[in-house]
Amino acid sequence: MDRNRRIKVRRGIVRYIVVHSTGTRQDMQVKELEKLPYHYLLTKKGRLISLKPFQPKDGTIELAWLGGLDEQGRHVDNRTEEQNESLFTTLLLLSERFPEAKVVGADQLYVYGFANPGFDIRAWLDDYMPAFLQAA
Repeated sequence: MDRNRRIKVRRGIVRYIVVHSTGTRQDMQVKELEKLPYHYLLTKKGRLISLKPFQPKDGTIELAWLGGLDEQGRHVDNRTEEQNESLFTTLLLLSERFPEAKVVGADQLYVYGFANPGFDIRAWLDDYMPAFLQAA
């Protein structure tokens, strides 16, 4: 089997790219990152942190943005513009790498008592205009 064929087969294993919120206040300091169940985390400033390596057997790529709760502990969509930019770019790159994978909100695959990631990911992707295109 040649190398290109092997990579193609491996890419087909990823069925979903799942977007979560962490369900925390944005000002919260996440200390024990290695305990989070995500592959990637987007900080309030839009920094992408790789938390664990992706394994082909995983079947999903889990990506979370830090936030999702207001000061009173209510679930809200409190993404920053930096998080939006990084989320869009990351989803674009992952979708190119895994073209068969479907981008979904966490609540489309898992049971939560609230909307997770806190917004309609498909509608957002359809409407979002990244800063570099707004400037063009």
